[in-house]
Amino acid sequence: MTTTMTGPKSARRILMRSALSLSVVLLSLMASATAAAQALSTIRGTVTDQSGGVIPGATVTITDVGTNVRVRTVVSNNSGDYEAPDLHPSTYQVRAELSGFRTFVADSVLLDGSQTRRLDIVLQLGELSDQVVVEAGAAVITTDSGDISSKFTEELFDASPLVNTYYPQSLLTTLPGIESQMGSWSLRMAGQPASQNALGMDGVYEDGTVNLINNMMDFTELTVTAVGNTADQARVSSFNMISKSGSNDFRGSLFYTHFNSALNARSFFDPTKLPAREHKVHFDASGPIFRDRTFFYASYFHQNIPSASFNRSTVATAAMRDGDFSQLLEGPNATPLIDPRTGRPFPGNVIPRDRINPLSAQVQEQYIPAPNLGDANTLVNNLGFEHPYPDDLYRADYPMVRIDHQVTEKNSLYGRYIQRYTPYVLKRGLPGFDWTRVRWHRGTVFSNTHVFSSNLVNTFRAGWLWDFVEDGTEVDGFTPRRGDEVVDAIGLQGVNPRGLQAMGFPRIDITGMTALETIAGGVKEDNHQINISNTVTWARGQHVWKFGGDVRRVSQFDGSIPEPTYGRFNFNGRFTGDAYADFLLGLPHSSERLDPLTNRRQAAYEMGFFAMDTYKATSRLTLDYGVRWDIFTSPRFDDGLQFNWDQATGDVIVPADAMSAVSPLYPENITVRGGDVVPDIKWTNIRPRLALAYRLKDDLVVRGSYGVFTEQIGYFDRLQGSGPFQIAETYINEVVDGRPWFAFPTPFPADLASAEIPSQSIRGFPSETRQGAIHQFSASAERQFGKIGVRLSYIGSRSRGLNYNLNINKPEPSLVPFDQERRPYSQFISASVVRENGASNYDAFQAQVNRRAGLVTFDVHYTLQSNRSNFLSLENPYVPNEWHREQYSARHKAIVNTVIDLPWGRGRPFLSDASPFVDALAGNWTIVTVTYFQTGQYFSPTFSGADPSNTDTVGGRPDRTCDGTLPRGERTVERWFDASCFAVPQPGFFGTAGVNILEGPGLNLHHLSLVKRFSLRGGVNLEYVLGVSNLFNTPQFNYPRSDINAANPGEVTAVRSGRENSGSRMMEMTLRLRW
Repeated sequence: MTTTMTGPKSARRILMRSALSLSVVLLSLMASATAAAQALSTIRGTVTDQSGGVIPGATVTITDVGTNVRVRTVVSNNSGDYEAPDLHPSTYQVRAELSGFRTFVADSVLLDGSQTRRLDIVLQLGELSDQVVVEAGAAVITTDSGDISSKFTEELFDASPLVNTYYPQSLLTTLPGIESQMGSWSLRMAGQPASQNALGMDGVYEDGTVNLINNMMDFTELTVTAVGNTADQARVSSFNMISKSGSNDFRGSLFYTHFNSALNARSFFDPTKLPAREHKVHFDASGPIFRDRTFFYASYFHQNIPSASFNRSTVATAAMRDGDFSQLLEGPNATPLIDPRTGRPFPGNVIPRDRINPLSAQVQEQYIPAPNLGDANTLVNNLGFEHPYPDDLYRADYPMVRIDHQVTEKNSLYGRYIQRYTPYVLKRGLPGFDWTRVRWHRGTVFSNTHVFSSNLVNTFRAGWLWDFVEDGTEVDGFTPRRGDEVVDAIGLQGVNPRGLQAMGFPRIDITGMTALETIAGGVKEDNHQINISNTVTWARGQHVWKFGGDVRRVSQFDGSIPEPTYGRFNFNGRFTGDAYADFLLGLPHSSERLDPLTNRRQAAYEMGFFAMDTYKATSRLTLDYGVRWDIFTSPRFDDGLQFNWDQATGDVIVPADAMSAVSPLYPENITVRGGDVVPDIKWTNIRPRLALAYRLKDDLVVRGSYGVFTEQIGYFDRLQGSGPFQIAETYINEVVDGRPWFAFPTPFPADLASAEIPSQSIRGFPSETRQGAIHQFSASAERQFGKIGVRLSYIGSRSRGLNYNLNINKPEPSLVPFDQERRPYSQFISASVVRENGASNYDAFQAQVNRRAGLVTFDVHYTLQSNRSNFLSLENPYVPNEWHREQYSARHKAIVNTVIDLPWGRGRPFLSDASPFVDALAGNWTIVTVTYFQTGQYFSPTFSGADPSNTDTVGGRPDRTCDGTLPRGERTVERWFDASCFAVPQPGFFGTAGVNILEGPGLNLHHLSLVKRFSLRGGVNLEYVLGVSNLFNTPQFNYPRSDINAANPGEVTAVRSGRENSGSRMMEMTLRLRW
């Protein structure tokens, strides 16, 4: 419930500021690792002799194979255990030495990101100069941690059949427990929504859907931890991308990818194929700057999309442009043109030239093209024009560079910079109204790892992300129109009093015609996120302690100039009987203007501190336990103009020193008063984490985890910044005694009292922000069968105290017709409050079988799940907490990923001695497949056009009179569900149908790529990849029409557009040269 926020809070403010200052100081002195630990990995194990007795004092040296850098030297303790934390993902050699024993060497130890890898060492009696060498390769099962993680490597990405994508979202959908949300970029991980997932690059994280610089071409690995994040992690689930780095060998690649719709299939519902082409070129090079010490990786990716489109619009005929509307007198529906001065028809339906408004004539001459399609009397789609750019970006450029440096044997660091630049020239409804956008996205990271001793390691990391979007600048030689220049050119009065300069146009809507409008210009985004983190890892005896915390500053800037700034005018034929005739006379039905708040920045902080311990209780039992403290500050606008709403009194609350900034146009029936607006911080988000792994045998392990995570409600969710400070003015025109109230070029009255102020909505939030708690738990059993690993898992979560918004400004449903006075707060049309009793329950069974080495490798996994929440049905505020299924959690999902190296050619079982010619034809072929089997995601039936509850709720959930779900064999594109089972609710009631009670179409989707590699001279290789998405062109359908009042309810009219590449069959070809 929202509480009144008045009265002094000085003591609490001082306490809060002191605590925040102390937190920052502690962070500087402590370690911190929300980012760091997730990107780094650990090698641990036990040193024994051949009889199984533990061996203390053995020296274990770990060397990066690519750089030849000795990254860590540790000594086994009294229990024979050794631990090497904070290692970068790479391929290592592990070497163990002790006098009286042969030297043990494990080559090709593949260490994934965020992995705790066990490598037990058995020393044999003998001379130290003798060696026992083993090939370790990749771990088959997870033996020493409780998390459930998965990965995707650059090799799989390069050969992936997921066509025309280089962002990670599509790749992520092939991993266990991850689901897309139809056409959205958002993903769910183990039932958790995108808001509770963290996206990382080299351990620098952000919350959100996509950061647009996470281009997989420059990353060597993507690692997901969906379940069991330890105390060094803030979010329930996360994924991290690890950038490519250099080594002692000079390496590089150059590839070209061609995508052409000529190779694609027609989409199921399209009459013809839509033309499309794309060209992608990527170059990278890496190697040593100083051998064994300093290394570089650099790349450049360019994407070009040559495309154009032909467009049709509707403009006035040539005769109408001259004021001749005689055409409207023809036919049975003759429309006489009325002269507003006299109230009588214009003779011959022709407006005399001297009556055409000069401003309207100027707008017509300069901005409205004459028709060029059809005959002289064609009224619809009579203008054709070509737009020479695609409907999205036409090019993209991605430079990236990374430098790694080994300062000393005990100190290493690296820095990485990546950038994305994408310009746009996009069409609007009429030629000449094209608009431009420039997007810059940049990300940097700096990491420093210092080994103080064999058992004490510190890792520091800082990262910066910058997103910049500006609309209206010159792009590719084209400069769009500026609203202020248009206003000056046509002599429009009464708008833009501050002379704001940006792309724009005084919008003119003429009923039946294409609108004269463009996008509001200015700096749309100038957003920054700064992350600082550091971790200290201390191994002592059977314990490995980690301490730390992290700080993140998020800021957003909006400098755009919204549309009504230059005016908005509507012509609907009210005065003459024809909208265009009203326009020629300069008589708008309505005029709107706005003096906006501009150049506003908002900022918020997040901090977290943790302590955790990995306790190796026995040689087979490992426990991870810890605690985390999360702090989220309240967001603020730099200018202090923000507000809240007090549900108890119905008053709008603004800072006392902002009262003078309240607009004089704000409705007088709404009380605005000064008070405390910024919510207090919740200081008690202290969350435990626990995990265990018990090795019953070397090839059999049981694992489990339990953790409580703090809900992330959005950095700026509790920040409102326009409300009473920014009000648009709308004026309705009238003609009285032949004289209009206003007309061009002065389309506003002098008196503000006649302004119609838009109906106001409001939202209130509590005086203290209270985040919910997400309890996640799991239990797994894993077994290794040779090179095959099998995992069976139960995964669950219980989320409590979740935040959601509820519109409480509705009268109770009844037979009494709706009236505004029946609302609890009649001064508002909508009044929402934050409720903190949201809950979700997630339960899943997951099975996974994988093989990571050999000619045939695969990853097959299946998930059976249930996901329900109690805040999905909110149309009736008097019964808000009904439990329903989550929309995007399909009941069954199975994914089959395979990589098959065909067994013939040199180095293969068959034709191993083939001639160079035969090997060039038959050797080095690989087939890669990705297959999705999934039942449908859920949707709700709806109705429209009526308010049976008499609460001003038009449409919503219908009544349910029978099940409505058709048997699977009866579901067709024409009739997916039985619409006759649903009806408009009875008068005085909301509907009885639940939310997400119907199941949509599922997935039966198959992708395939063919890869052919040619070995050229001098270590140069050529690779050809043909990728085919939706190999069999099986239509994957979207949800059907759910509105029972619309035409053909239950009919499917579109194909699915999810991240799984579920559209029609697409093909692309890549030619890649490596050296």
